[in-house]
Order: sequence, then structure tokens, then C-alpha cells
Amino acid sequence: MVLKVEDDEPYGETKPILDAGGTSDAEDTDLRIQEVYKSITSTIKTDPLTIDKPAVALDLFSTAVHVKNAALAKQCIEILNNLLNKRDALLILNHLSKCRSDTTGDTCDLEPSAPPIEEAPDEDWVHDLVDNLRNNCLLEIDKHADYVLKQKEFLELVYADVLSITTRDTLQVSSEIIVYSAIMRWCIEECRRRTLQTQKVNLKAVLRDLAYAPRYGLMSKKEFLCRTIDGVKGPDRSGVLDEAETERILEHIRKRGKNNPGELPFKGSVPRRASNGKHWMLHSGMTSTKGTCDKFIINFLTCWTAVFD
Repeated sequence: MVLKVEDDEPYGETKPILDAGGTSDAEDTDLRIQEVYKSITSTIKTDPLTIDKPAVALDLFSTAVHVKNAALAKQCIEILNNLLNKRDALLILNHLSKCRSDTTGDTCDLEPSAPPIEEAPDEDWVHDLVDNLRNNCLLEIDKHADYVLKQKEFLELVYADVLSITTRDTLQVSSEIIVYSAIMRWCIEECRRRTLQTQKVNLKAVLRDLAYAPRYGLMSKKEFLCRTIDGVKGPDRSGVLDEAETERILEHIRKRGKNNPGELPFKGSVPRRASNGKHWMLHSGMTSTKGTCDKFIINFLTCWTAVFD
């Protein structure tokens, strides 16, 4: 089945078939969802889904979660993995996190439909499938950190995702000042969402462990002492670090390359390292470099699943 999206449709403005929480404003909306769902699943065995827009696949995934069809959700996740790139990594990651928080339990509650249209896999396997896609998003972010951390979508992430991204040892960022700028811009946006004034006490309360995500000891003295960066105050002026912490970091920066300055807490002086650049295969659980061969295998398995599941 081919789901067509008009080329002139504004990106990111696709109206969801259903939100991640599975709620509707009217009773007839749910009936329409069921009709669309039956139409999709009635042809899915003989005509695999072809989707070229991540937003559409995410909307359909939310519907699959709502109607508890694991086979349809599986296809959506495979499609998303195939479409994954640096531009859409945050969109997909954010949606998966909202799915976790909006459904009952810690993870998406995928169960067979009643009566079952497709035989659902083991629940833990489905959860692993979602986790693998999330891991692939993080690997994609690692490789394009400078680009991703400056995206406006970064400011829309939940706290846990911001922390996961910015504390990764494998984040390939050209300078730690970019990480600092990202967490501060996110913090200011989060204060606005909570209707808090951007005072030092509120910034520190919102940031929590994020205040130590940037590896300050790897910054240059000029970067650490900069007045502003991307519209936010520099590290020694923002107030998120106390005076003793600031002095210790400056001492480390001054001694770096001359004497042994020791290590800073929270990995503040530990260089990040490049990841192996590999993605998790969705079916076998083995790692493989994402490329043309992987895309062929995923497409083949998608068709195979649709015909024989």
C-alpha cells in the first residue's frame, strides 16, 4: 500500500491520525480511526506499506499503538529506521519518548488486537524493537552533533532525552561550547514552558544534572569566559556553576598542556570519543553499518513480514 503525501504540504504540519496517547475529541473520530485501520490491515498482507515521510509513519505508529496491533507497529518502526537521517532524528526520538510517557506503563503497550489480525510477537521483543530505533536515533545524533544541537527541535525534547544526548561519550561535537549553548537554550525554553522567570535559581533547578553535561575542561579559556554564546550568557556568567566550580575549571584550563591538571568531576575533562557508527539491525539484534545493503535487507524483511506474518 502506498500512502501518498502532497509535495507542497508543509513539513511537520501533517495532522496526526491519532496522538500518542490515543485520545479523541468525539466518538465518531474513533470510529473513523477504526475504519482507516481496518482498511490498512486488510491489504497489508499483500501490499506492504510504502511511506516516505517520517511524520506520516509516526502518526500511523501511534494508531497502531492505540489499536494494539504489533505487526503494524513493527512495519512503521522498520520504515522509520530506513528513513532515519540527521534532520529527522530528533522528531523520531521525541515521538518515541512521548509514546512512553503517554501510554500506561514505562513502555508502549503493544498487544494483539481482538480478534487478532496479525500474530503479535513477544511483548519484550516489541519493546526491544522500539529501543533499537531509539538507539539508532542517538547514533545518528552522535555523527551530526553540531547540526542537531542547533536545531530548534532540540528545544522541544524532554529532560531525559536532552540529558541522554549531551552526556554521551560518543557525541561527536566540534566544541563543548556547542553543548553548553544547547543545554542553556533548552533550559530557557523549559522555563518559559513552566512560566518561570529565567533567574539563576530557576535555571539551576531546571537544569539539574544538565549543568554538568558540557565538558568545561575541554573548552578554551576564551570559550569558557565568553560573554555570550548564541544569545545566552557564557559558562562563567550564567550562574549555573558556583564560584568554586568556576575557579577549579579555570585552573584546569590554565594548566592543561603544561602540567598535569588532574581530572574534573562529572567527566568534565574527559574527551569524547567517536562511536563505531553502527546501527542495530531490527530483527537479528546484531550490529551492522547502515547503508545500501541494510536498506535492501530491511525492505526485503518488511515485505516478507507483510506476506507471511
